[in-house]
Amino acid sequence: MTVRLCQACCQWVWTKNERCPGCDDAVSEYIDPVDVARQVRSTVGEVVGKIGHVRIHRKRLPADGILYETQNGLFFLPHRNVTVKRLVEENSSSPFWTIAGILWSPLIFLLPFLKKQRLRETDVQESQPVRLTGTDLQLLPDLLPRMPGALFISVGDIQKIRLKGQRWVIRRFAGGETTIEALAAEPFRVRMEGLLSSDSWRMVSDWQ
Repeated sequence: MTVRLCQACCQWVWTKNERCPGCDDAVSEYIDPVDVARQVRSTVGEVVGKIGHVRIHRKRLPADGILYETQNGLFFLPHRNVTVKRLVEENSSSPFWTIAGILWSPLIFLLPFLKKQRLRETDVQESQPVRLTGTDLQLLPDLLPRMPGALFISVGDIQKIRLKGQRWVIRRFAGGETTIEALAAEPFRVRMEGLLSSDSWRMVSDWQ
């Protein structure tokens, strides 16, 4: 199985036989990011703003990211993995003292004073949010084909939204369910309830 962008669903999916498991549409192996961004721009619409940090429950795709409100739906932009330099402690004490401490228990209390710590610079993989502000928010459609794990859910594709604790379960007419967990529950809930009460979302009347 390979991960590819389904342009019909506007999301990255794990697929085999070159078909999307959600909508059964054909998924191309090779895409032109510029052409895809141009095609989905009108589908996504203008970006209104950030709703909050979330975690999407799914397998083998980035889970943590930021959910945005757009003119036509919801856009999830996953965090990116970056390599950064970090200083880590390296224990340089002789193994003799550790063995001696095990064999003769009073030495255990002296081990922290006998150990010499030194710092070593190393490469560490970290997950970091892609922070967009101002006019840069309108770059979201350009990032959809460039960041595996990104997805867009059109308001017209949503059949039902259920709130279960801190999780928002979005059922689509095609493509099954998407479960979104808010990492800052109360502020996220306020923004989502405001969104669902707006005129453009009144068609999604079945939510609770």
